[in-house]
Amino acid sequence: MADILDRLRGGDRRSTGNADAVAEEIVANPDLFNAVFSGLYHDDRVLRMRAADAVEKASQKYPELLSGYSSKIISILESVDQQEVCWHMAQISPRLDLTKSEEKKIIELLKRLLLHKSKIVRVSAMDAMTCFAERDETIVDEVKEIIKEQIKSGIPSILSRGRKLLQRLERNVKNGQT
Repeated sequence: MADILDRLRGGDRRSTGNADAVAEEIVANPDLFNAVFSGLYHDDRVLRMRAADAVEKASQKYPELLSGYSSKIISILESVDQQEVCWHMAQISPRLDLTKSEEKKIIELLKRLLLHKSKIVRVSAMDAMTCFAERDETIVDEVKEIIKEQIKSGIPSILSRGRKLLQRLERNVKNGQT
């Protein structure tokens, strides 16, 4: 199984390397998931980034892979500052089967990510918070206010995504989906 991690090595952080192919392998053979997930703890920043990418993409197609990983992902969100890992963990977070207290913890961690220097991390955190708000009407107003606050930054990517997320939340409220 170590060879699957070897496929994520090399190059630099401007390239996703073989992350897409590894994600497809995980979907075809879910037993590989844990080995790739272990790459999130590796010293090699490139490998860590690509492992996060592969885990996120595989879980997008097969969310059941995340079963039993909630506490590990919470721990990673608490302790890791590498932007690529942060944004992939934010993207993964709404796919987790969480208890109410874990969900509350994730939302607090996502709020913290809104302070990250990376715009992609901030946008990913807003996306994830919107997903949580779509499932829990009690946080819709709070998430809207958070997004409005982020929009005030004037950063084009945050402004654009923030507007779309607010529209999505408004549409869901009108349609009674939250």
